[in-house]
Amino acid sequence: MRGHHFLHGFLNPKSVALYGANNKGSSLAGLQIMNLIKSGYNGKVYPIHLKLESVMGFKAYRTIADVPEIPDLVIIVLPANLVPQIFRECGEKGVKRIVLISGGFRELSGSRKNTLTEDINAIAKEYGIRFIGPNCLGVFNNWYGPDEEKKSFNIYIWENLKRSKFSIASQSGTLSCHIWYDPENLDLGLSRSLSVGNEANIDIVDCLEYYKDDPYTEIIGLYIEELKRGKRFLELAREVSRKKPIIGIYVGGSKAGNRALQSHTGALAGDSRIFDALFKETGIIKTDYVQEFLDIALILSRGILPKGNRLGIITNSGGPGAMVANNAENHGLIVPELSKGLQEELKEILPITASFKNPIDCTFDMNLPYFYITLPEMLMKSGEVDAIIQYGVVGFQDVMDDYLSYKEIAKQAEFDHQPEDVIDSLAEKLVQPTIKNSKKYSVPILHISPMNFNTPWSKRLRENGAILFRLWDRPVNALAKICDYVEFKQKII
Repeated sequence: MRGHHFLHGFLNPKSVALYGANNKGSSLAGLQIMNLIKSGYNGKVYPIHLKLESVMGFKAYRTIADVPEIPDLVIIVLPANLVPQIFRECGEKGVKRIVLISGGFRELSGSRKNTLTEDINAIAKEYGIRFIGPNCLGVFNNWYGPDEEKKSFNIYIWENLKRSKFSIASQSGTLSCHIWYDPENLDLGLSRSLSVGNEANIDIVDCLEYYKDDPYTEIIGLYIEELKRGKRFLELAREVSRKKPIIGIYVGGSKAGNRALQSHTGALAGDSRIFDALFKETGIIKTDYVQEFLDIALILSRGILPKGNRLGIITNSGGPGAMVANNAENHGLIVPELSKGLQEELKEILPITASFKNPIDCTFDMNLPYFYITLPEMLMKSGEVDAIIQYGVVGFQDVMDDYLSYKEIAKQAEFDHQPEDVIDSLAEKLVQPTIKNSKKYSVPILHISPMNFNTPWSKRLRENGAILFRLWDRPVNALAKICDYVEFKQKII
């Protein structure tokens, strides 16, 4: 199915022609060619420019007719009034796929209305062209060379992203592009991204149909401003969400939101209550927040779904443990009191000042192996919790090294800087066993450290597979929505 779906050709072109590209860094089309170079794309690139002899080292052509072959894909970044003629020239050349980046079509309002969308649709129909856009950023395929990890087909994401099986379809190009600047989001990775813009020809439903059978997509993220084919979307989303979780953001419903949508894509937004019901009916995990959208995807990307909604909490500080517990119950999670037998087992290894009923509060005890490994394993093996949140995975060596940078402290300190390889080994020994146990017992564990994501210890935790958050609200909120999805799946099986 994947290879036969028409979107496969958009994501895997062997040749690309680009209108509007030049050598200026401020040019959007120029950035697209630079992204092709940066992503290791080894297909043929044909810039089309009336005056330039070459663009970014590629031979330029005056018209599409001059290009020595029929390009698999054409990308257009030109003023809207020029686009119908370009479409016709592409049609005469035999082009079948176009990504139309340009704005100035349906999204214009008031006295600036035009018929350009109707014009290009008529030309596309005449020549059998399928096109993405207008008013979009294009496509991204991180599996362009499945056997070459650093190769992708990328015209609009500036970061070099790691591969995952999370795919996005979005009516906002910015949502599918700018979210990757923060290093906190890079752990998630990306598989495919389709920025569909105004959906004059290809829409969210087409994307969902492609992702349904795509082996490189296991989690789907949707940004929706309107649905042109509501009935088909309902049928398809209900089918897909049984096998692949779908995370959805719907923007609309408020007066200000609807007003913004009309000027953005020309969308006629619906009542948000209709979309709430639609998402609930189909099992789509609904969120109103981009960060939560990414948090949910990150947790799901590890492939471990909780079996229920019972939460175990491990902390080295009472306040965060109490807030996690309170927030969890407010969001429908259960924080069960642990059985007497398990409490007795915990008493034997915890300090006398600890609390062991759930949350388990170790009260700043420095026995790292039992904090990172033993306690989580005891909870996982017990069968009394379905997921674990652990607060306090702080990099004490990072803190100590900062103290050692002061001469007055370094002279008196009875501790030393530890070599990098020693700390690397420590992180692996503390994190890897718990990650393996998490898979073994199907109990996801989310770690929390208030330290910056770019600190050495935070990087080590993430590199060893920890799902890491900085504070405690976000993991609880995301986990609660995942548990609702699990409950949905259990009801329909």
